[in-house]
Amino acid sequence: MQLTLQIVITDESGSSRTEELMTIQKSGETRNDIGLSVSESKLLLNTVQQSVVQLQADEYTQHHIRCPHCLAARRIKGKQKIRYRTLFGVIPVSGLRVYRCRCEESDTKTVSLLSDWAGDYSHPALKYIETRWASMISYEMTTRLLKDILPVGHSLNASTVRNHLCQVAQRLDAEAEAHSGFLSGCPRDWGNLPRPGKPLVVGIDGGYVRDRDDKKRNFEIIAGKSFSVGAPADTRRFGFVQKDDCHPERRLMTHLSAQGMQANQQIFFLSDGADNLRDLQFGMYPESTHVLDWFHITMRLTVLMQYARDCWYQIQRRGVSSGTAGKH
Repeated sequence: MQLTLQIVITDESGSSRTEELMTIQKSGETRNDIGLSVSESKLLLNTVQQSVVQLQADEYTQHHIRCPHCLAARRIKGKQKIRYRTLFGVIPVSGLRVYRCRCEESDTKTVSLLSDWAGDYSHPALKYIETRWASMISYEMTTRLLKDILPVGHSLNASTVRNHLCQVAQRLDAEAEAHSGFLSGCPRDWGNLPRPGKPLVVGIDGGYVRDRDDKKRNFEIIAGKSFSVGAPADTRRFGFVQKDDCHPERRLMTHLSAQGMQANQQIFFLSDGADNLRDLQFGMYPESTHVLDWFHITMRLTVLMQYARDCWYQIQRRGVSSGTAGKH
């Protein structure tokens, strides 16, 4: 059988038109023909994405072709095409380049309408998935998985994923600069805040990682995760390099604020009791509860027990030696 996929487009005036997207030939003779195949689903997503993005670009161009100041029609210099990267393919988009109006103050005579619209030519959803996956697996594996299930395009590679992740990380760091590393307000005002939710639990620990280039050099990484007792599924993770991060309190405060923390909310910190971790927690949230996890408690008790056994052994040994010497 033949399947024809169409979309119906209704503009602002209410008029509608129909466009044919693609035609698929399907049969139900074998199990492999049931439903859409991976290649057919990729083609469908890419085709729909091309149509939607171009329609949006045309609408944006129509609304912004006039001068934003005096609303005079700007002269068209020519047509242009850009390549917009999305989760569903690299989409070629047609647009216009126009001459600037006399009332516009700028060093350039022309402007690309699509440049303002498309930003860095990468869709935020693409960067989100790349960053999310690359934070859990390698850049190369992220690239392979994306290409397996989505029509992201053959040009996507590990270097592109890494660059996008670094861009997102830099933007998040810039946004964190606006946050304080401590609680805002004073205890008198915290009583007027809405009733907080369930306590937050923050597990935090540190570890040393060997430098990739200089094998003799190590650096300390602080990592952890947090969740609410009332919503354990909403688990978030964080991490930073202890010596390179100038404001670790600000980073942790930004992380907890994004999870909905209030100044009057109870927080439990789980750690191994290291001084740098405790100072970080206490300086940021003085009223928090600090819990030393049982594993590290037993480690310290084990060391004390071994020390006590050794002392007892030495005492017994000296006693035996003294008794032997007295007999002689």
